[in-house]
Amino acid sequence: MSKPSIRFMAIQRGLNKMRVLLIFPMQDLQTGPAIKYAFEQLGHKVFTVDAKVDDCPSYSDLLQVMPDLIFCSRTERLASWIVGIKKYSGAKIALWNVDVRQNIDSWKHLFPLIKLCDYHFVVDSKLILEWKEINPNTFWLPQGLQNELYKKPMSITDEDREKYACDVSWAGDIDSPIHKFRIPFIEAVDKMGINFKTWGCRGNPKVYGEEFNKMVSLSKINLGMSAFPENGDCVSVRDFKILGAAGFLLELYRKKLFELFPIMFTDCYGNPDDLVGRIRYYLAETELRKTMAKRANSWVHNSATYVHRIRRALEIMEMS
Repeated sequence: MSKPSIRFMAIQRGLNKMRVLLIFPMQDLQTGPAIKYAFEQLGHKVFTVDAKVDDCPSYSDLLQVMPDLIFCSRTERLASWIVGIKKYSGAKIALWNVDVRQNIDSWKHLFPLIKLCDYHFVVDSKLILEWKEINPNTFWLPQGLQNELYKKPMSITDEDREKYACDVSWAGDIDSPIHKFRIPFIEAVDKMGINFKTWGCRGNPKVYGEEFNKMVSLSKINLGMSAFPENGDCVSVRDFKILGAAGFLLELYRKKLFELFPIMFTDCYGNPDDLVGRIRYYLAETELRKTMAKRANSWVHNSATYVHRIRRALEIMEMS
């Protein structure tokens, strides 16, 4: 006999929608809140535990919530507690790891939790076959747009233009070990003699929310340099934010980039010289650049938000 689905469990309890216990980092106002918003937009009741801050709730508190689904991050701090949930609750457990590494051994400390989960979602499909040896119910689920925050800016002031307007912008780290590969690209743009602004590195502050939207909107070209390009179909969530704010995106080439983003919505480059050439081309092709950004903005809001991703995750759970 097949196991009951999460929706069947909810119906058995007399509910039209599910009760979801979300265990994700919440204070950074990024992925956790985006997932919470997505579940709520789909009509589900969400209870949250901040995976980086909150103490573990007691199992008696958990039973008062009576979740149908526990949706958690890969945070090691709460792993043993989540494992214990199986003893006290009939809830299904799904883990979505939104981070990327080059091999699954980087996550050995999470293998006990991953093995226990009913569903395991990863953002990079390259390692799916290896993951399925740990948990057969492993599926590809890319990140998406946090559309309640990242959209065209509500207003632009002269002060905003002074601060953000430029030919090319980069927002992200270049100093940590896994990101040092970005330095030759940044240096190549530096040497072009154009108006190039960087954020989140070189002593400049990070930008989030509406400030990010303004930065993107006032940059003619927004650079993407997602880590692990060899992984093929995984990019930084920053790319979705850029498209969501109607920016033009130029991303570092990876084999399956256009399986994530439809072709002619963005473009890519392969090395520093190629990047310089494409920047010069797109700075001269203003109308093409704007048309691509407009199409990408419409697509990402209509097809690639976290609501779409969570809906897809629930469909997979129903079919598995």
